[in-house]
Amino acid sequence: MYAKRMYGVVIPTITPLDAEGKLDLPSLEQYTEFLVSSGVHCLYPNGTNGESLMLSAEERDTVAATMAKVNNHRLPLFIQCGSMTTQETVAHVRNAVEIGADGVGIMSPAFFPMDEEALYQYYVSAIEAAPKDFPIYVYNIPGCTTNDVSPKLLGKLLDTYPNVAGIKYSCPNLMRIEDYLTCASRVPDVLIGCDSLFLQCLVTGGVGTVTGPGAVFYKRFLRVYDCFKAGDLATAAQAQKDIVTLDRALAGIPGIPALKTMLKLRGIIKTDTCRRPLRALSQAEVDTIAAVMAQYDKEEA
Repeated sequence: MYAKRMYGVVIPTITPLDAEGKLDLPSLEQYTEFLVSSGVHCLYPNGTNGESLMLSAEERDTVAATMAKVNNHRLPLFIQCGSMTTQETVAHVRNAVEIGADGVGIMSPAFFPMDEEALYQYYVSAIEAAPKDFPIYVYNIPGCTTNDVSPKLLGKLLDTYPNVAGIKYSCPNLMRIEDYLTCASRVPDVLIGCDSLFLQCLVTGGVGTVTGPGAVFYKRFLRVYDCFKAGDLATAAQAQKDIVTLDRALAGIPGIPALKTMLKLRGIIKTDTCRRPLRALSQAEVDTIAAVMAQYDKEEA
């Protein structure tokens, strides 16, 4: 139906910043090239891990255009366009179309409570800003936005707009995954944003995961997906257990600074600077991350 879809191991990319907190485009270019060569399946910039709601609209468009240029259609590229206002969200959707992205994700606005009709109108405005055959994924992360996209709402969007391809759901709730899969007259692509439930999502009928740590620990995530698709559930299950072990070892360390620290330790980006109010990690936290990475490298050697 669509030229490209989100599937498998999807990386919600971080946004490299220099020591002064400005966009570090050389690091972004190197990071993009690294991801393309890693074997992951799709790129997803300007999402939560990209600090998108703390970037200006111009910065977000620059990130999207830079990644599109470096990627050069080698991997499916889906730009997360959701913002705090409908106007800015629509502008990001149009920019994604212009730069040749393969599709977009759209997150609900945050903080201000919205009823189902308000959310529907928001998504309609964003969807209708794109060509009718341009793939669009709903991005539901109610723990951050406070606005939950119900199965009923997703079903209405799916049945009204053929180019709504599916949803990324960032909650550890497999019952909701099942509800999404049966909410409309066609089956949507459902991706989970919870590393510890990647395999379970696939077994339930989902198509992949959107994982920040997958940029660093990609061998393990790819093993889950590849082995599941090959019918080797025992190996997939062991790889999933190993992902859970990584997740628990890093528990309590702020996620975005941790990702940037890992990429800096790998030599992929220059600094681990985050946009304030996100904080720098303590030396103890950096040491924990380094130890986890060293153990991973040993096990994957």
